[in-house]
This record gives sequence, C-alpha cells and structure tokens, in this order.
Amino acid sequence: MTILPGQKLTISEFLVAFAVGLMLFLLPNDAKNQFESEAVCESYVFIMSFIIVSMMLFIIKRYEAVGTSLFFMAVFEVISIIFGTINGISAKGTEYWPKLNEYNIITLFILWVTPFIIVVVLRMLTRTSRDSNDKRRSFTRFMVLSMRGLMLIYGIVFIMRLLFPQRPDILSERTMEIIPFERIVHCFDGSMSGGMIYFIWNCIILSPLSFYLAVLTPKFRPIHAVIIAVPLGFAIEALQFLLNTAVICFDDVLMYCIGALWGVGLKYGIDFVHSLITSGRDPNFLSFEYVPVPRKTTHSPQIVEE
Repeated sequence: MTILPGQKLTISEFLVAFAVGLMLFLLPNDAKNQFESEAVCESYVFIMSFIIVSMMLFIIKRYEAVGTSLFFMAVFEVISIIFGTINGISAKGTEYWPKLNEYNIITLFILWVTPFIIVVVLRMLTRTSRDSNDKRRSFTRFMVLSMRGLMLIYGIVFIMRLLFPQRPDILSERTMEIIPFERIVHCFDGSMSGGMIYFIWNCIILSPLSFYLAVLTPKFRPIHAVIIAVPLGFAIEALQFLLNTAVICFDDVLMYCIGALWGVGLKYGIDFVHSLITSGRDPNFLSFEYVPVPRKTTHSPQIVEE
C-alpha cells in the first residue's frame, strides 16, 4: 500500500507520534506499578490512552498521526516479546516458555481500540461543509497504519495464546472432544469453570482477521468469512493436535466461525452508521481506498423561449 500524495507528517509531528506510541506501549506496566487490582489497571490504561490520543489530535490535527502511534506501539510490543523470549531462554533454558496472560491481551486490545474509536467517531461526525480531500487522505493513511498495527498485535496473540499456549509435548497422550455442541453447552450451563470466558475468547479470536479482510477487500462478505474460518479453524485444531499444545475440540471451529462473522458484522455496522449519518454518502467508510470529496453539481436555470 503506497502512501497517498498530499500533506504528510512533519519531522516534529512524526517524533510526537513516535513518542505517543512509546507511551501507549509503557502504559500497562505503568498501571501495574501503581495499582494492584487488574480492573483498576485496565480502567487506568483506557482513561490515559484516551487522554493522550485526544491531546495529540488536538495538537497535530491529523488522523495519520494516531495511525503512526498505533503502528509503533505494536512494533514495540513485538520487539519486547522477542527480547523477552530470548532473555527467558538464556536465563531458564528449556524450562522457560513464553506466555501472554489475560491482562496483557486485554490492555493490548484497549490500547488499539480506544484510539481507533476516537478517530472513527471524529471522522464520522465531520460535517460535509468541512470535509476535504486532505482529510480523506489523512484518514486513509490512518486506516492503513492502524490496521498494520492491529495485524502485528493479532499475530502475537494468535501465536502465543492460540497455537502455542504451552510447550509442545508430542509424546504425551492427546485429549479430544468431538461431540458437536457439547462444550458450548458446558460453557453456558455452568459445568465448565470459566466457560463464558472460554466461549467469548474462542468467538473473538478470528474477529480481527475477518475485520481486517473486510476493510482490505470491499467485496468481502459474511459467506467469505465462513469459507475462510472453517478450514483455518480445522488447521488450528490439527496443529494443536500434532504439537499437543491444547485440548482438541470440534466446537472450537464453530466458535471461530462466529467470531469471523462478528468481525465482518462490525465493519459493515460502522459503514451502515456512517451511511445513515451522511445520507448515503461514502457507504464504504472503512477502507484502504481513497475516495475524493464528491463534486458539487450546480444546476443552471433553464431558459424557456416563448
């Protein structure tokens, strides 16, 4: 994806966006140092990320600055995971296995979603009279950069929490649950500890991927999400079975499909709301495609000859 022509971030604006990305990356650890309760920490991360991004937009007034910050925040997270894994292996050897806990996942979600919502809402509420091609280019750059950041974060969570939640143990006995809907029922009847969390987690695991594909491809539809989710879900379960890193369950594939539909539904839901606000203008709101400001048509009065 090439960067669109037009006004770009200056060096000072770029450095501010870089600093904000670093601040967002450091927020979860800063919250942990100040508070003991994870709920309070997560609330702190949300409030501070909202304040920081709002202040940056007030100063810079360019959407792509937020996208740049989100991208750098994701890059810092990837670098941190890589160096943490190297240090853990060198210090603990074969006993070490990198893990991503719930707090890390939730705060990563908050740090990406909060700025994204701020920019999308601001762009939605832009008056037609104040709209411009430069603002549209800026928003398109924001979409490209922010979605790249999302895919970096998603890749971390997908690999460390879904494919390899624990050390592979190829020689041990596998555990399988192949009866359809059995685990889903256990999630809701209370017989499974943490059942609702398990259900929600498996439902949303493919949502970012389908959301990204729907933004990337304007013609992406719910049926396409299911077509991708089914073979991908079976591939995930097959890899987990081969490496023996998790319990193999047929219902997980069904939950993956639900999550894929959620992602597409979210994208088209935002497009629909924007279409209502603008009376049908720009129905494909979330996109990597730059659409210029519609030209105003002027109707000259007709002269009737007698």
